[in-house]
Amino acid sequence: MDITPQYTFIPLADKNYLGINDKTTENLLCKWGLKGNIVIQHFTFNESFHSYHKYQLADAFFKSNVVAKNLLTKAGNSWIKQGITASTVDVEQIPCSVVNMSFFDKLKNPHNEIIHNSGIIRKRYDTKINDFLVSDKLREMLLDEESLSYCLYAENERKEFIFCILQILVLGGILCQYEDTLEPYLNTTKCIYKDLIRVQKQKHLDDVSVCTSVLKVIAKDDRNQAYFPNNPCNVQNVGFLLIDGDLREITTFLHQFGGYCA
Repeated sequence: MDITPQYTFIPLADKNYLGINDKTTENLLCKWGLKGNIVIQHFTFNESFHSYHKYQLADAFFKSNVVAKNLLTKAGNSWIKQGITASTVDVEQIPCSVVNMSFFDKLKNPHNEIIHNSGIIRKRYDTKINDFLVSDKLREMLLDEESLSYCLYAENERKEFIFCILQILVLGGILCQYEDTLEPYLNTTKCIYKDLIRVQKQKHLDDVSVCTSVLKVIAKDDRNQAYFPNNPCNVQNVGFLLIDGDLREITTFLHQFGGYCA
């Protein structure tokens, strides 16, 4: 008989990420209007974790009084502990299988017309899509479903956690200064991804695999209002749970679209 574990959670201290807390990364996040709009927190849980319990774990996490007292969510321009326990939790498993940056080689190939041979991102006529200004081929690839560029990555590839990170960086916040080349976006994506996921070597093989499970979540209060994240209709308002079953740790990654930078 399968008995769902009764999870309890304990908040952990902030981690000193080598990539995310690097000065270059922080300066770029500020340039793109993202600094101050991303919060990462850490919790440990008591029971052993099996992948088939991921939805129950996410539900228990957001309904935990301990988590509610410690979880930071956005209220205006401030991150505060609102003490909300969830009424409902919508969960989507996000693939997280990429182990090297060759995943983005299609963007770097000039034949795919995202960049010129010089490495400069190709421009296009300005248009608004989902309230975002699309003025180059990179943002077209992310947002314009009717373009050939959008089809460069299959639907399952676009759901990969590393692709989600890239999209957050490229679209940026309200006060976003866009890049002319791919490299700052790709380098920062690599830094964040490498800090947040854990990989391990497979037994008797030289290959490595990701051992972090990623869930995209929308937690709602008793009024059916989403708070993790707020206003999830905006593509840039996203919240993730990263679960490391071996270490019994949960990392929350939350981005709220805004213009704050400090």
